[in-house]
Amino acid sequence: MKFLARLNFYVLSTLFLVTSLALADVSKTEEYNFAIKEGGRISLSNVNGNVSIEGTDGRQVHIVATKKADSQKYLDGMKIEIDASESAIRIETQHPGGTGGILNWGGDDSGSVEYKLTVPHDVELDSIDTVNSDVVVTGVSGPISAESVNGKLQVTGASSNISADTVNGNIDVEFLQLGSGQRVSADAVNGRIVLRLPANASAQVSAETLNGSIDADDFGLESDNGFVGHELEGQIGGGEARVSIDTVNGSIAIKKRN
Repeated sequence: MKFLARLNFYVLSTLFLVTSLALADVSKTEEYNFAIKEGGRISLSNVNGNVSIEGTDGRQVHIVATKKADSQKYLDGMKIEIDASESAIRIETQHPGGTGGILNWGGDDSGSVEYKLTVPHDVELDSIDTVNSDVVVTGVSGPISAESVNGKLQVTGASSNISADTVNGNIDVEFLQLGSGQRVSADAVNGRIVLRLPANASAQVSAETLNGSIDADDFGLESDNGFVGHELEGQIGGGEARVSIDTVNGSIAIKKRN
């Protein structure tokens, strides 16, 4: 079961339960613009602060980063590090006294950065890694890989490969199309997983829970009761895509998209 391999990720999540920013006394907004070529890649690493990414026309990436902190000193110490080229853009939040990334700690004070990105529809979101953050992606047709500790992952309008992993949060992905060549992986420790597929979806589906139900009635699939939890192996349509879904404490639902 894939979720057994998530054990270390689950243990790490307990370290971050108390780090959410309860009150911000000072704030600052920074904006950035970059051009990216067709099929370019974007990655983002953030601790504390929600992430919203919206696909749009054109070749511009617009980044709005709103920093909030308990003190002006901490706010001034938070840095938005961006490494940008025409083929790839890497964004990382640096907190004072740390090295950034999802294992960064800031000391006695605390701070957050909320990101709002508008990106070309076809970009690849190849590494969106967050802690204490919800991630919402809308209208991005390229491949998406996202991972969160203590936060939900929501994707609307997907039509390529998806990899979504979360601890203590739900996963909800809506597909515009699902068929030949696509690969979908969704894993949670404590969270519900919902996939919303078009009526003409074509996929081989493998799903497994430890403590939770599996509902794929919309596509005529039934799960089996295991020694613990539920398992499902089935085919939708011609079975062209590959879908793998695992959760420990939560349900799985495969629904027809409205």
